[in-house]
Amino acid sequence: MQITQYEMLFKILEAGTLTAAAEQLGYSQSGLTRMLNTIEAELGFPLFLRGRHGVCLTAEGKLILPHIKALLVEQRRLMQCAAEIRNLDIGLITIGTFNSISAQWLPSIIKEFTRLHPGVRFQLLHGNNDQIVDWVQKNQVDIGFTRYGTATDCHEIFLYQDPIIGVFSAQAPQAAHTDFTLEELKTLPYIALNEGVDDEITEVLEQAGVTLHPAFVESDDHAVIAMVEQGLGTSLMSQMMVRGFDRKIVAIPLHPPRFRQIGIACKDKALLSAAASDFWEHIKVWTEHL
Repeated sequence: MQITQYEMLFKILEAGTLTAAAEQLGYSQSGLTRMLNTIEAELGFPLFLRGRHGVCLTAEGKLILPHIKALLVEQRRLMQCAAEIRNLDIGLITIGTFNSISAQWLPSIIKEFTRLHPGVRFQLLHGNNDQIVDWVQKNQVDIGFTRYGTATDCHEIFLYQDPIIGVFSAQAPQAAHTDFTLEELKTLPYIALNEGVDDEITEVLEQAGVTLHPAFVESDDHAVIAMVEQGLGTSLMSQMMVRGFDRKIVAIPLHPPRFRQIGIACKDKALLSAAASDFWEHIKVWTEHL
């Protein structure tokens, strides 16, 4: 089998259905089905159980999956090695990132880096902090943006202190305040980001000994900000998360100040490819000017 066929198998597993995988890969569903049938015939057993609700691995598929993953990892290392030999004419850097980092930092960081290394490509994987740390620990990403101090058994450095702020409607009485306390939240309708999406907010509240009973729980930060704008309540977010929104909202600092500590991590810096190592240093220099 070719490497692209191995990658196709993981895309099917990730997408959950042949229809979704075919759409993402640019194939017809029938074409993708034929390719899968050919692979399964070559192996001598089915890899997926197919049903009305999607696909899942067979017992045989679960046994062979780690070997396929190992081949893909080695193939990526081969390509990165070739890129290093050719002075980074080509390369792929996989980044684990938060949505706010992707929106506020990475476009500028990547733009500057690709000006120096135009052949280097990037793959961004979005997740919460626990997912990103897990990807780093398993070497599934080259570099992960993390809540600093959480990436155990990895190489991690501190980058930036992102203030936690209160988000209010521009019409709220608190909009004219210069700061506010977490205790004040107890008297206000609170809109919470779903636990696991915004773990640092839960941690800030626990450290302050403040227990809130949210009026709304939402997993999308854009939706939370829209609800705040309509006067449905207030929320806590990092300052970075609210930048760039064209909404009638006001961000007010906490008193005393609280922060989200942002870092980057990799499994082992000595094992980073030349492209990823250069990008690591580029991130450090870029954030020093914030």
